[in-house]
Amino acid sequence: MDASSYAARARQRQEAGDLDGAWSDVEAALGLDRRHAEALHVRAHIRRDRGQLRRAILDFKRSARLAPQDFRNYYCRAVARRLRCDWKGALRDLEEALRWSPSNALVLNYRGLMLLETGRLDEALADYDRVLQQDRNHFDATHNRGVCLERMGDRRGAWAAYSDAIRIRPEGAQAHHSRGNICRDLGDLEGAVADWTASLSREAANAPLILERGKALLTLVRADEAYRDFTRVLELDPKNAEAYLGRAEVWRRRGDAAGLRRNLEAALAVAPRGWPKRQAVDSELRGGTGQRTR
Repeated sequence: MDASSYAARARQRQEAGDLDGAWSDVEAALGLDRRHAEALHVRAHIRRDRGQLRRAILDFKRSARLAPQDFRNYYCRAVARRLRCDWKGALRDLEEALRWSPSNALVLNYRGLMLLETGRLDEALADYDRVLQQDRNHFDATHNRGVCLERMGDRRGAWAAYSDAIRIRPEGAQAHHSRGNICRDLGDLEGAVADWTASLSREAANAPLILERGKALLTLVRADEAYRDFTRVLELDPKNAEAYLGRAEVWRRRGDAAGLRRNLEAALAVAPRGWPKRQAVDSELRGGTGQRTR
């Protein structure tokens, strides 16, 4: 086998998760040709997968020197730099990738993510719009466009973007979760509960989301369903004071002072020292659990 054949097989093995086999092949390729750009590129991937980020970045640099027109080296180096929290270096590499491949949706989408993470929302939105001009059914760009709009305060625009994301991938949990949050913020609790329920059908152990649904159900006067949610949260997270507080409110509405006190005491027992509601719960217990803790 020649170096290119070894490099190609190394790539296949690396993508399949066989890092040891891939390493053996890539070393064989480089033993035949130390300046084989693809072999260096694959070795960089292996090192990145193993968490050897500094060495991976060096190999991507070596590959880029040998094949400067290959945008993958700059893109993959950006991914490795982001994992090292080198935001400026990663964005520089993405700029270089786009110099060689100006309309590349993969690179634009990733740069959009980095710009979103660093708070450059207008620029991120522009990158996602460029991706969607090429592929209106690109899920990540559609969903993250919604995230940008939400952070910019455009809740209606975010709702529309998340709805598009659900159209593209109706079975996904992420977009339903995000649209549910917008529904809650817009005061549509029925819509929020419906979306969160769809999300939880795919991520059933998401305790924070179950807690949010429980609170919404309580507001909608669906106390029995809310109680089930709060109890499920405690099965997943036994030290969740907010879930005990939710159950206490259900007992209050049922007129059961013993159940109310039992859950308020449990909330205090598990709550962290700096819990903002500690004083209010303690005061309510001292006063005979007559007034709701907010």
